[in-house]
Amino acid sequence: MRIQIGKSRSPDCTVAAREASQEALRGADAPVSFALVLCTDQYDAVALASAVRKALGDIPWAGCSAAGVFAGTELLLQGLVIALFLGDDFRVGVGMGGPVSESPRGAGRAAVAEAISMLPPKPPGHRRALIILPDALSGNPTEVVRGAQQEAGAGIRWAGGGAGNNLRFVKTAQFTQGHAYQDQVVVIAFDAREPFGVGIQHGWSPYGPPSQVTKARGATAVELDYESAFDVYQRTAASRGDALDAQSFARFAMTHPLGIPQANGEFVIRDPLSVDPDGSVRFIAEIPDGSLVRVMEGKRTDLLDAAAGAATLARAGTPGAVGGAVVFDCVSRYLLLEEGVQDELSRFQNALGAGVPVVGCLTLGEVGTMGGGVPQFHNKTAVVVALPG
Repeated sequence: MRIQIGKSRSPDCTVAAREASQEALRGADAPVSFALVLCTDQYDAVALASAVRKALGDIPWAGCSAAGVFAGTELLLQGLVIALFLGDDFRVGVGMGGPVSESPRGAGRAAVAEAISMLPPKPPGHRRALIILPDALSGNPTEVVRGAQQEAGAGIRWAGGGAGNNLRFVKTAQFTQGHAYQDQVVVIAFDAREPFGVGIQHGWSPYGPPSQVTKARGATAVELDYESAFDVYQRTAASRGDALDAQSFARFAMTHPLGIPQANGEFVIRDPLSVDPDGSVRFIAEIPDGSLVRVMEGKRTDLLDAAAGAATLARAGTPGAVGGAVVFDCVSRYLLLEEGVQDELSRFQNALGAGVPVVGCLTLGEVGTMGGGVPQFHNKTAVVVALPG
């Protein structure tokens, strides 16, 4: 398996689809089994899907919108990338489920079931990997991942990210069956002779002591240790010499997310958004009631090291040559790193190898497993998938 990537910065749907597909197809010397399509949100999703459908012809494809897309170390905040998956030693199935807003767990199950149903019977020794692309704005993506895991069972390599936009938080797009959708989850299932390597790291470490979530509503932490969540955040900051009030919370929260400790010592990160008048703190994704949490911190160097670490783990997870890589990188990491995101993209590339084709996007949350456990929905995290060559 290997990938070839094409890209376009054109704001015109037809031109972008033509340029990206032609570049990707140029020199293709093996059967094209699938195309991953990632775009920024400035496009009209329906028009773009029509243009891509015409440009790719009979090639099956799927993908989503994102806050940014990249090919190698080149980031496009306006553009389209198309990655062609070449080879005949793997099989691909695509499924969709939804509406996510009505039944997120059911959507995850339905999308996985459809994707797997599109695959021929798995030959002995073949390995399965699933890429999950949920609408991260319309429902609970944590529940989507739970449903996907329930349907898929054990022995799966997991990756993916929430379809997103440039943080206007209005709508996202999911692409499959040659069309654009909203409020759905798209699942791409791969069966291959060799395993996909998946690496996941974030670079955040504990800043404050453990607290218990004593009251939560979905993605809102109402109380920590029976006090308002913001009061605990504020007291934790004060103990470290950092002044914090409601007006400065958004800036402070960018570099101090919440971490949910796991049995293996890792943390699942939750990205804070805002403080409500009652002292509740809203997050991007679900805060489990009764869970232990810690306020976290991370320096720029920690985030960059984590990017390299995720790519290194992915590279080590598949034997032999790497035919390409797909990266799901949280948009909030880009907002923190700013121009330093170029260093992050270079870290991905260098750890995977100078000649490895890399395609990716800036997501609203990421999908992966910490320490080989069940898949979860993450924030402020980098997930790298290395494809067996």
